[in-house]
Amino acid sequence: MIEGYFDGLCEPKNPGGIATYGYYIKTDHNNIEGFGLAAEPWSSDATNNVAEYTGLLCLLTKLRELKIEEVLIYGDSQLVINQLNGIYKIKSHRLVKLFDQINQVIKTFKRIEIKWIPREMNKKADHLTRVAYKLALEGKLKKVGCN
Repeated sequence: MIEGYFDGLCEPKNPGGIATYGYYIKTDHNNIEGFGLAAEPWSSDATNNVAEYTGLLCLLTKLRELKIEEVLIYGDSQLVINQLNGIYKIKSHRLVKLFDQINQVIKTFKRIEIKWIPREMNKKADHLTRVAYKLALEGKLKKVGCN
């Protein structure tokens, strides 16, 4: 089964910093990476949780573009994983829209599992969030959303 990993960050402060995401898809033939801005920098929407949710949404969107129907998704955000699996309720209004978008995309997969992993096992996606952050600081990353 194809594996996908996602991550998000918001630095130098959370909330209100620069929120970026990264994802990594491990296939039999090659690996696919993606990263970008999750929200307008320095805005109230720039949070770590928005970045994590955006990373997952962009990963799922890319998997759909690739016509992958069965996938195992990993992320190190206990909040996101537990909210999607119905263990935690969503209290943040800014996350509800992302949560709903993700659930719509999830319904299109034949088989999907979303599991939590420790940060140490999510190094590649974490690295991609930091690449995006560096590019945003340099003014080279301006488009918000999935790339």
